Amino acid sequence: MGRSLGKFALFAAMALSCSGCVTPGSEGIRGNSIDPSVSISDRRAALKTVSVVESAPAGAKSLGGITARRCHRNFLEDEPLSEAVLSDLKTTAYGQGADLIKVVGIEKKTGLAANCWYVLEGKAEMYSLQKP
Repeated sequence: MGRSLGKFALFAAMALSCSGCVTPGSEGIRGNSIDPSVSISDRRAALKTVSVVESAPAGAKSLGGITARRCHRNFLEDEPLSEAVLSDLKTTAYGQGADLIKVVGIEKKTGLAANCWYVLEGKAEMYSLQKP
């Protein structure tokens, strides 16, 4: 009896410790779907307004860095595309008041901790143009 109780306690402790391994939302949006938290009009404005640059122009003010992630979880879904991650970066930057982004990189990362086969992650620096 005591031995089976010890095994149960060990199993329960392992299960509880693993329950924190996957943080909800850490994987990002699945596949190439449109982010439902952003309105279509805001998404359209972001994609038309925020420009991608190789380097920040003189006088641009840095607004910091951003990250966007796309999860590939199911073989029946399309694999995430760099274009989808770029759209997410532009949408996030637009929401932060940025006019420009400089993409630092988009890379494929392991997604095991996020319950994904892999995660496509993009990073960018945001800039605003100083208005006279």
